[in-house]
Amino acid sequence: KIREVMPNFETKEDALKENAIRVGTLRSAGRKLDKKVCQQLADKLESCSPEEPCGSMACSICQHIRRLIHIPGWQSYIEEHQDEYVAVTLISYVDMVPNNKLLGWDFDAMKERYRKAISRIGFSLPVIGGFEMDYHNYSHAPETSHWMPHFHLLVPNEPEKIERLHHYMLRGKNLHARNGRKNRPFRKDRIDNPVRALSYCISGIWMEHVWFRNEEKEVKKRRNPIRISDERIFAKSLVKLDRMSDGQLTFGVNVQAMRKKISS
Repeated sequence: KIREVMPNFETKEDALKENAIRVGTLRSAGRKLDKKVCQQLADKLESCSPEEPCGSMACSICQHIRRLIHIPGWQSYIEEHQDEYVAVTLISYVDMVPNNKLLGWDFDAMKERYRKAISRIGFSLPVIGGFEMDYHNYSHAPETSHWMPHFHLLVPNEPEKIERLHHYMLRGKNLHARNGRKNRPFRKDRIDNPVRALSYCISGIWMEHVWFRNEEKEVKKRRNPIRISDERIFAKSLVKLDRMSDGQLTFGVNVQAMRKKISS
């Protein structure tokens, strides 16, 4: 049913191929870095199968299963209330993480801060979505490269409350977290395809944004994100994902009562 409205949604075969890539990356990076944790995670992913999933959030098979649970679980509700919802992206610049701090970074405190802020705003319907990190690769100044945490959410289209959420994202320390650059921590879009919107919220891989300095010495970002190009950094992202849970990567406010109503 998902592929009827989103033909490019990954198949089980796609997930198996992606997992093989991740296993190869972990083994190669583990040898170069002499990191046992990479080899152990490679073993874990290699032994995973759709019939006996390992449960790791670094595993593309298990992420595929996760998406097959979450997306249909909310699909009928969002389709029914499509005009009552919008998609928003919240970028937490103040929480950006240097690459060498990623594995030790505590995500839970940031998530709880956002959960409380959205709860206080008081949306009347469920807020659902997920958490991601993107690697911002400053190719002209590698020492400034970092990880950028953000949420992709579907929120009720209640203009006054959305404006309060926008105002929260524009608070000074988040707006001016990068010296010399104006941040854009809030984006709102209409929902044209509920399945695609849900898929965007519950993804299974962290991506890379490439920044560069052009001939006019201006710092620019390439338009589209790519797979993380440095295998050592990609391996690190997989190790971090393995240490996280489905519950950590999934975001929800006001969802319990609605889940009971949907499942009844």
